[in-house]
Amino acid sequence: MCFREGSPQQLMRCSRCKTSVYCSSICQSTDWPTHKSRCSPTASLSSMSSRPSLRRAPPSHAVVGVIIPCNAERAQGAPALQTSIVQPSHPIYHCGLPSPISHAVGFPLLLYRHITEDPSKMIRHPGLDNQTAMHLLTQPSTGIALNQYAELVYFVTVIRQDGQPLTCEALETTLLYIDHVLDLFLDGVSPWHRLNPTSFQSFCQRYKDERIQSGYRDFDMMRVPF
Repeated sequence: MCFREGSPQQLMRCSRCKTSVYCSSICQSTDWPTHKSRCSPTASLSSMSSRPSLRRAPPSHAVVGVIIPCNAERAQGAPALQTSIVQPSHPIYHCGLPSPISHAVGFPLLLYRHITEDPSKMIRHPGLDNQTAMHLLTQPSTGIALNQYAELVYFVTVIRQDGQPLTCEALETTLLYIDHVLDLFLDGVSPWHRLNPTSFQSFCQRYKDERIQSGYRDFDMMRVPF
C-alpha cells in the first residue's frame, strides 16, 4: 500500500489481488517482498458484495441484530446503537453489504440501509447521513469506503453473517477497532499486520477491560473472542 500524496485516481492497483495500490511501478516493486505473502486473487475485499460464497441462506429463525440510527434520529434522542430482532424475511439476507474489515478479521458483518429510493436522486440532508455505518464499509486497502456506498443514508441494520446474536457492545468494539485501523492510515502505517483475527480479538479484550474499568457493566456479559 502506497502512502504518498495523491488522489486515488492517480494510483495503480495490483492486478493480481486488486487490493493494494501504488503510485508507480517502482513503488510496487519495492513493496513486493512484503506484499507477495498476502497477494492472492482471492484476497480482494472490494468485490465482496458480489461473491455468492459470502452469502448464506437466511436462518429459519429470527436473529438479534443492531440498528444504527442516522444523524437526525440521534439528534431526536435515539441511542447510538439499538438492539433489533431481524426476521428471516429481512432483505439484508439477499442485498446486504459486507463489512470488509470485519470479514478480514474473522467477524463477518452484513449491513442493510433502509432506503426506498435512489440516493442519487434524493434531496440530501445532513440529518440523513450515517457516518457510523460508513465506518463499517471502510476498505482495508485504502482506509475509505467504496464510492458506490458513499450515499449510505438513513438508518442501517447490522447482523452477524454467521447467524449468531450481535450485541451493541460487540458492534461498538468493532467500530472502535476500525477507528484504530483508520488511525494507522493517518499515521502513514500499513494496517495489514493488524488485520487478522488474533490482533482483532486482542483489541476486543483490551477494550472490554477498559469499558468495565470505566463502569460500563454491560460489557461484563460480552464474550471474547466473538
